[in-house]
Amino acid sequence: MTLEREAAVAVGALSPADRPHAPIRIRTGHSYHVPLAITLGQRNARFVQRALTPLARLGRWGWVDSMSFIPEPGFDAIHTWNSVPLLTRRPYIVTFEDFLPRTPEDRRIAWLERWLRDRLVEPRCVGIVALSDYAVRQVRRQHHGWSGLPDLLAKMCVIPPATPIRRDRPKHHSDRLRLLFVGYDFMRKGGPVVLRAHEILRGRGVPVETTIVSSLGWSADDYVGPPDAAYVQAELARLSQEGVVHHRRQPLAEVHRLMDAADWLVFPTFHDTFGFVTVEALAGGTPVIATDTCVMPEVVIPGETGWLLPFENEDEVGKWRWLYRNAESGYLDAYHGATLRLADALADRLTEAWEERRDYQILSAGALAAARTRYNPEIARTKLETLYERFRDVLT
Repeated sequence: MTLEREAAVAVGALSPADRPHAPIRIRTGHSYHVPLAITLGQRNARFVQRALTPLARLGRWGWVDSMSFIPEPGFDAIHTWNSVPLLTRRPYIVTFEDFLPRTPEDRRIAWLERWLRDRLVEPRCVGIVALSDYAVRQVRRQHHGWSGLPDLLAKMCVIPPATPIRRDRPKHHSDRLRLLFVGYDFMRKGGPVVLRAHEILRGRGVPVETTIVSSLGWSADDYVGPPDAAYVQAELARLSQEGVVHHRRQPLAEVHRLMDAADWLVFPTFHDTFGFVTVEALAGGTPVIATDTCVMPEVVIPGETGWLLPFENEDEVGKWRWLYRNAESGYLDAYHGATLRLADALADRLTEAWEERRDYQILSAGALAAARTRYNPEIARTKLETLYERFRDVLT
């Protein structure tokens, strides 16, 4: 029976939360993603939250976030983020964002991947939650040709992240073009695209104000982004141009305030497993302009919740053709060329948005509608409650 069918049956009779059972003690983590995708107030659960991968503090080993070491006791079941739990006999659920097991192409360990995926088709794994259809496509390609793939997919359902809506009416466009960019990995998430687009817009006489919230994270050996420090510094120098405000860090409440004050969240990312800030922006009625890559076409519906910028994707999964190729000689030229094209496309789209701002309320209303339906915490919570009831079959 599918999760949707189980939920429908529960609604027709008693919801999982109303059944006469004690709450299931669920061991989980406390990373940034957890309150958006796991701890959504499930009424049939009591969460035990502690770090799931404490070894991550000790090094940057490629395998460390593919598994969690969770010795017993103190809980009934486990709900992890991306990782396969070890050192435990308890049943578990995994919520994941792209690769599962989490062994991406730039740090893949074949034997470890095979060993962990075998754990996922065992009965102790009672369910797998993909954040998106993009994540499902990625898993299909990751395990193409493996005989156990149908069993893995049979356990899988899609439950997007969710966040509470922050307003009940669409917004009006402000008296200027107020843009917001939020992203730790500045070069991967398209920060230079935003700064170049800002410069183009000012040259056209558009009254634009751009706020950047980023610690400007960058590494020369990252899987996407320029490997050249001089190139990075030249792009960061654009932060000093007129009309740009940069915050290295802000508390979540302040980020939400900035989102609600902005006319647009701009997110020209080169790669993102989800892009949680886009969903958080929609919850405040702020439409999004993002790159047409990875999961973004699922979040941003052109003309409804925002706009998409054209991008060079491979065909099977829908992500940038140059991912994991930053050691190749033509990579920097590819990154730079994509940056220029995205900046031009973003500036053109924003110029048009400014000229047609009388229609802005339609997009703001669409953003709120998406937040109420696709990214509603109550809907996600009910699906997770239904999924959690599967634990009882294993625990009894």
